[in-house]
Amino acid sequence: MKNKGPIRLARLLGVLAIVAFGSRARADDPPPPPVPPPPEGVDVQARGPVHEAYAEPTGAAPAPGTVAPQAPPADINEVPPDQRPEGDNVQWIPGYWAWDDDSHGYIWVSGFWRIPPPARRWLPGHWQAIDGGWQWVAGFWAPDDLTQVQYLPAPPPLPDQPAPPPAPDPNSVYVPGIWVYQQAQYMWRPGFWVPFRPGWVWSPANYVWTPNGCLFFEGYWDRPLGERGLLFAPVRFGPAWRGGAFVPSFVVNTDFLLGALFVRTAAHHFYFGDYFDKGYANRGFVAWPDYRIGRVGFDPNFSYYRHLYTGHPEWEKNLHELYHARAAGTIARPPRTWNQQVQAVRTLPGNRTAFVHNDIHVTHVENVSVLSPLAQAHNVHVTGLAGLARTPVANVPAHVVKLEPVTRDVHAREVQAAAQLRESAALRRNTEAKVLSSGGPRPLLHTDPPHVAALNLPKPIPHVEVPRPGPVVAPRVAPPIPVMPQHEVRAIPKFEPHPLPRPPIPVKR
Repeated sequence: MKNKGPIRLARLLGVLAIVAFGSRARADDPPPPPVPPPPEGVDVQARGPVHEAYAEPTGAAPAPGTVAPQAPPADINEVPPDQRPEGDNVQWIPGYWAWDDDSHGYIWVSGFWRIPPPARRWLPGHWQAIDGGWQWVAGFWAPDDLTQVQYLPAPPPLPDQPAPPPAPDPNSVYVPGIWVYQQAQYMWRPGFWVPFRPGWVWSPANYVWTPNGCLFFEGYWDRPLGERGLLFAPVRFGPAWRGGAFVPSFVVNTDFLLGALFVRTAAHHFYFGDYFDKGYANRGFVAWPDYRIGRVGFDPNFSYYRHLYTGHPEWEKNLHELYHARAAGTIARPPRTWNQQVQAVRTLPGNRTAFVHNDIHVTHVENVSVLSPLAQAHNVHVTGLAGLARTPVANVPAHVVKLEPVTRDVHAREVQAAAQLRESAALRRNTEAKVLSSGGPRPLLHTDPPHVAALNLPKPIPHVEVPRPGPVVAPRVAPPIPVMPQHEVRAIPKFEPHPLPRPPIPVKR
């Protein structure tokens, strides 16, 4: 019995080896090329906000965005890198500025390669000037045919939901209830069960807060976190940065997110990396496995992995232990920047084995690795932290990250598409600013009628098809949309919705 602690710690550290690099597709892969340093004045972060288009925490209640005391800088001239994941319809989603409380300044959330959800297009977020600062208005995956938006009054608070009813089968995922605006009133949609589909995550109906009211979007199917694309590290730009083109080139290791992912509830945003200090919990950072929707539902991405490892309950238990061990300091916390990671690799005793468990050799270097240069992100197996299970896991879909060069035509298309996305964000910001500054209709109370506004988005730029050798692979088809339960008329409880922001005070000249 007295050896259980070291064995458990060794197993968790064994998982960190998989977190750091995944596993290579072939043992005889050539050594990776030398890693060029980041450009002068660019400090690559090994923690920070997760790009909203990659993942957003689902919650049935909308919350106002972060308020910054100063205006954001002009957007960086960000250019897509010359490598991207293999596959059709892989799109470049541009980055944006996010306010960082720790440094009391802005951090750049780098753009990334993304396979979009079927029949969806990304509408970026933006910073909106309000009385007292600048407020972030989140982006969202909009239906392809979106031509207008309906600004709704804030939905009522979630009622105390009972425990979910018995599942129709062991392989079903529970979706918590939510208020839905129907027939000029809010009605209750009860929670329901969705069949689990390997390779697909059901992203349930959700609200997006704006200064003009709340936007509501029905649920849709998306890919699991490890198959959505290639996420790049956020960066800080220091005084030595001289401008010019910025090319993201440091990848957040795909499996690393599962072992160090947090929901910042007040900002309704995912963060990754070292947020294990107790002070972050006091500021509303919740470890991903502990996050709940209405007390009865998990984040849909977490729920996906729980069901992926049905029959291996120790997977979830060990994931919790991994978070707890990092918080307690019994496992080294991840470095916070790329420079800290490089320094740790230099000062640690090289490839000496720190722990051995079940033929998994964990080196000191692997224990501090968070980011990988883009050139080392090829041919890496995404494991979904399968090492947390005590026995081999069957029926887990295999996924290997394979990169391909970006042709000149594709690169030109992605640069043009990124500029179009920024135009769409500006169009949305201007539409909302006009209503905000004019004192126009902004529904607040649940009895207020919604406000409808046209949103004339530009037509998406056609994709450039890339010929590939070998047989043509049929595109992955999403499962059918689940059948929704009937809405129920319920008494609306008394509540005070979040006040809508006031327009900025005009500057006297």
